[in-house]
Amino acid sequence: MNFNYFLSSYKKKNGTQLLRLKLETSQSDVQYLDSGISVQKNQWDGKRKKIKRHPLEDKLNSNLTSLLVSVQKLYYDNTGVSAKRLLFLYKNNKKYDSSSFLDFYQQIVDEARLKGKIRTANTQDKYIKKLKKFASHISFSDLSVQFAKDYEKWMLEKGNKVNTVASNFKAIYSVLNKAVKIGVINHNPIKGFEITTENTPKDSLTFEEITKLSELEIPSRFKGMAKARDLFLFSFYTAGMRFSDVCRLKWQNIVGNEIVYTMHKSRARAGAKRTLPLTPKSIAILDKYRGNDDIFIFPPLYGMNKKGLEEIEHKLYIANNAANRSLRIVCEKAGIKKWVNMHMAKHSFADFAVKNNTGLLMISKLLGHTKLSTTQHYLKDFYHKEESEEMNRLFG
Repeated sequence: MNFNYFLSSYKKKNGTQLLRLKLETSQSDVQYLDSGISVQKNQWDGKRKKIKRHPLEDKLNSNLTSLLVSVQKLYYDNTGVSAKRLLFLYKNNKKYDSSSFLDFYQQIVDEARLKGKIRTANTQDKYIKKLKKFASHISFSDLSVQFAKDYEKWMLEKGNKVNTVASNFKAIYSVLNKAVKIGVINHNPIKGFEITTENTPKDSLTFEEITKLSELEIPSRFKGMAKARDLFLFSFYTAGMRFSDVCRLKWQNIVGNEIVYTMHKSRARAGAKRTLPLTPKSIAILDKYRGNDDIFIFPPLYGMNKKGLEEIEHKLYIANNAANRSLRIVCEKAGIKKWVNMHMAKHSFADFAVKNNTGLLMISKLLGHTKLSTTQHYLKDFYHKEESEEMNRLFG
């Protein structure tokens, strides 16, 4: 890699020209870094690569040397990088605090929030708050496999579940890998720490229980209970559509006899746009809400069409908790003795599809998965139940 200062040909209104640092490995790999220093042409010594006859000559030359040394150090720490990659690494080193891990973590979360990933940012903020309780200041140099083990032990002692601990560490791993990618650190300092998870069986409602739930008479004064049941059943009848996506549905998403929408959580990836056929049961639920709001189909977001993402996410968070509470009361009255929540509609649909011999590829498509392996992992509990039932039928 060649490093060379030169005077830019562009002359500013005050007659000065910008000094730039040229980074070059070959004719096809050349990048330029502005020094932020401009001088008159006669104040630049092209041979010695120094500023001359300038009132701040010593200070400016010192700044040029400092910039060159910092870029060269970054290059030697990342041997073999291209000029383009080196410039990228340098700019990101300047952008992020290169010492405080907590500050870097917070910047990554703030960027996610600016990109509209509000739910992700809110979750990550909780992880950061927990991390700060463990240690109020954490620099990159503090991180190690032993640090990770100590933090894991601390979380478990505080009553965190194994999978909650795993979620915290998956987030930390992701942030550290990004820090490596953009050159803030050279390697992931907790690489080698094993994240432990435990399998939690996916509970679901049988079709008989779904029928009980749908046939239960709910007095008209219990609007919250009726709304929660409708949201759950609509999710079930639309192949387990996420609660947040059900609430975000607008009347414009109903195209003929189909629902055309984009899965909000996965909106950035290919395959996020989905088309689902409406069935008589889902149409019957839609008909109950026609005329209530010009924009949104279901109540949680009525009147929220001009609100920002932050407000909408907060509203959905509250609505989800309220719907879960109401749904449990409805299920109890229907004689369903399970700890039910809105997300269980997806599990219930998957279980129902498996029991009705729907092919794996079709289930994958209906669930909105882009990879068959995701579906196979998701369905393992439901197939396991089928295996148990079959063994009991054969030998019970």
